[in-house]
Amino acid sequence: MKLLLFITILLSGASTPLSAQDLGDPGPHSVGWRDIDFRDSHYGRGRVYGRIYYPAVLAGRDATADTTSGPFPLTGFMHGWIEPASDYDRLCTHLASWGFVVMSNDTETALLFVKMQRQAKDTRALMQWVEDESQNTTSWLYGMTDNLPWSACGHSMGGGALSYLVKEEPRIESIVMLSPYQGTLLGNTQNGFSTFDDYSGSALVVTGDEDLTNNWNSIVRPWYNKAENSNRKVWALIHGGDHFGSTDSDVHLLWGFGSLSYDSQHLAYRRLASSFLLAEIMGQEDTYYELEQTLHIDLEGKASEPPLWAKVDPADATQILLGSLAQPQWRLRIAGSSGTGSMSTAFGNLGLNQSHMQVVHDVSVGALGFESLQLPVQASWSGLTLYFQALANTGNVGALSSVNSVVIP
Repeated sequence: MKLLLFITILLSGASTPLSAQDLGDPGPHSVGWRDIDFRDSHYGRGRVYGRIYYPAVLAGRDATADTTSGPFPLTGFMHGWIEPASDYDRLCTHLASWGFVVMSNDTETALLFVKMQRQAKDTRALMQWVEDESQNTTSWLYGMTDNLPWSACGHSMGGGALSYLVKEEPRIESIVMLSPYQGTLLGNTQNGFSTFDDYSGSALVVTGDEDLTNNWNSIVRPWYNKAENSNRKVWALIHGGDHFGSTDSDVHLLWGFGSLSYDSQHLAYRRLASSFLLAEIMGQEDTYYELEQTLHIDLEGKASEPPLWAKVDPADATQILLGSLAQPQWRLRIAGSSGTGSMSTAFGNLGLNQSHMQVVHDVSVGALGFESLQLPVQASWSGLTLYFQALANTGNVGALSSVNSVVIP
């Protein structure tokens, strides 16, 4: 039954038209998957097991990898306590459909004596195996990844294990923590938590306010608070969400109890994870807007390196949607121009043409960190490409965003 459900999900991803896609829906890539095991030759982990999901020519088990669309960024996934990799088929397949190769850990699945530290080490070995195979001309994975920036996700036990993975593996630039565990069990998170403020990459922390396994306030929220040196961090609290909203439906049927339906919970997890990783790893910062639009959540964040989203409102072509994320109380300015330029500043490179530049938003960032606005489209802009850039600072401390462009219909 589980295999049939998984194949149904894969096939639905293959048939979804690109033009109608929402980030909660399957992405443009068909997805293949394989269970793999190998003997680790880098880190002394012995025999390691995992499940890999990847963009494929056709959807299904052992499908041919779609090397013509690659290479793709590599994402690691770490499961919760006693849950095999197969309990997260739907979420991992979803990420792969949006252009990621997802290596899901399938070790440390026993009932007793499991450790997050070993789970993190095995995941590192699994991710390295994918990179090695992608360089091997005789491998079915040849050309699928190419040492692009790494990211990693983890649920519950696996979420806590991310603190150990980022300590050991500097290639991890973004993480997604799903109801992460904190406590003395499963190997104890003490050392991972105590050094988590050393992590300088980006972090998304997601949980439900009806999670009775890992309480959102006392267990999960401290991970977000501890990540003070993250260049960008986002907190998302799902109203009515329980501990198993990110798992497959059959798992949630047994253990889920939140007042929000499973479909709504899993949709929130899919949107949040894909929006965040597309923005952070692929540089598609417009997806921060999609993250903001996710239903049933409270959202907040902080960023010392502000992103910038800029797009024509899909519901109203007379409006441009602009927004950014910065440190609360910092000053945020968003400027626009009809051309690009280059000027070195103390905050980075100003990439707008100064002779045509105009500040369209100037505000003190609120407590939630997110700032957004609608900019009315002037008739004279029709057919033009406009360029936008944000500056967030307090005194001499701050940064410029990347330049984003909008083509006006």
